[in-house]
Amino acid sequence: MVKSTIRFPETVVDEIETLVNEGHFESKSEFYRFAADYMLERIVDGYTPETIDFEEIKEEVLDEHDLTQQENDEKIPFFESLVIVRQYAMRGNYADAEDFIDHHYSAADRHALILEEVLQQYRKDETQQQEQLTSTPVQPPEHRR
Repeated sequence: MVKSTIRFPETVVDEIETLVNEGHFESKSEFYRFAADYMLERIVDGYTPETIDFEEIKEEVLDEHDLTQQENDEKIPFFESLVIVRQYAMRGNYADAEDFIDHHYSAADRHALILEEVLQQYRKDETQQQEQLTSTPVQPPEHRR
């Protein structure tokens, strides 16, 4: 294995030491290896974790904290989410669309980022339409006698 030196804030190290002391990990090194493998597995297509007993650690640690199940329970298929956000946006209910995204997706989720962009586009379109309406001079109707 390659050795790498990484600096972390003291509060992060304290939390990791607590997890080690509680028996979730055998050592801080095991935590760091697991954390790196876990993140790479989630964000890099085709990545295979190298940590020994990765799946067992993952099941033990994450099931205990119920993170993966909670994420899966709350997720709505992306295209359904897109339809919901679009409906809110078309009706001008931007706050409701934002609440929906915030409730169903984490801020770093790529689907959340796409939904936010869609919502932003609807806002931009509405702003442009309003500007066009206010910039076009309104001619008073001619009175014919």
